[in-house]
Amino acid sequence: MKALNKLALIFIVTAGLFACESRSTNSSQGLSNSDNNDTIRVTRRETKVSRELDDFRAWVNSKANKTENNAKENWPQVKEEFKEKSARLDAKADSLSAETKAEYAKLKAKYKRWESQQDQRQGTPLDPAKIQQWQQELLGGNRDLASISGADMRETYLLFMGIVRAKNNKWTQDDWDYVDYVYGQLNDRKQQVESGIPATHRIKIKALQAEYLALESSSDARDLYQHVKK
Repeated sequence: MKALNKLALIFIVTAGLFACESRSTNSSQGLSNSDNNDTIRVTRRETKVSRELDDFRAWVNSKANKTENNAKENWPQVKEEFKEKSARLDAKADSLSAETKAEYAKLKAKYKRWESQQDQRQGTPLDPAKIQQWQQELLGGNRDLASISGADMRETYLLFMGIVRAKNNKWTQDDWDYVDYVYGQLNDRKQQVESGIPATHRIKIKALQAEYLALESSSDARDLYQHVKK
């Protein structure tokens, strides 16, 4: 009888321990699944924000790298697009890493510089006669942009950038407005003949475009410094 009671007691204790272990295991699995779900949600949110930042980068570059020929018609729409895109990213800024936050800030600053230039142009239209003079100086002779083919595009950018390198330190902000206009026209023509540009030429053109934007930004910084100094 004592033996039976002892066996019963052992059975009860063993069953209780098994039940506790089972509950502990299930609880751990529940926490693990919860952690995994949280990780998946965070990853999806970061991926979505990353895609939006990629879209914003492409949009800003598409605006800043060319001059809007129909700015009077598109200007309010462009400004509204910027507000919408930046508002969406601002609301998700906590999901951005320190590095992507810094890039986002630079992109917004780049757009604002471009917007400021466009606002100035709206208030003070460029002189058509001066445009022709600058186009002749920057693109060589009386060359018509419409006559530039895809095969000619690399040499045209090389000529343009050679003159920009040599003379940019002497240009005023007003001069830069005309240079930037010609640059925008050149970029527009490049897009029209893109299919005719050899792949190796496209790589060189991208490098020249990056150099131009760097020189232009440097000029903006110098101009701002001089203005503050006064």
